[in-house]
Amino acid sequence: MYPELKSPQLYTARGIDQVKLFVDAVKKTGREKPESLKNTPVIIQSFDEEAIRRVASDLPTVPRVFLTSKDEDVTEARIRELAKFSTGIAPEKFVIARHPEMVARAHAAGLTVTSWTFRSGEKTDFPSVRDEMQHFLYTLGIDALFTNNPDLFPRR
Repeated sequence: MYPELKSPQLYTARGIDQVKLFVDAVKKTGREKPESLKNTPVIIQSFDEEAIRRVASDLPTVPRVFLTSKDEDVTEARIRELAKFSTGIAPEKFVIARHPEMVARAHAAGLTVTSWTFRSGEKTDFPSVRDEMQHFLYTLGIDALFTNNPDLFPRR
């Protein structure tokens, strides 16, 4: 399971603590326990840094991925900061394409790298979405990706 905590601050402004609701649901079902994570892996993702920080504190056994579309989030200093509370970073693919060295920096900091979203029919410099995914996975070395075309995933 790869749930995304979307716009937690919007819910907070409406008097709803989305992060607490999520954490409580995970704990109620025991999804944070190592044996559960082994059978049904859970990775939490969000663009909201505060949400990821809270989940790191409240659910330390559950992997946490910080989503971003910003170039400034893949600098060496920022990656070191993210590694204090995240287990991974998920830059949009164009950010990785502009800063391919960030993959090695993230790995050196102990972070996984996931990218998004790969889809056929999108205008890119690659002959196909399979070629694009292959480049990101096997040339740039990212760990995972989101795609609208799982049937075209380039397996080795």
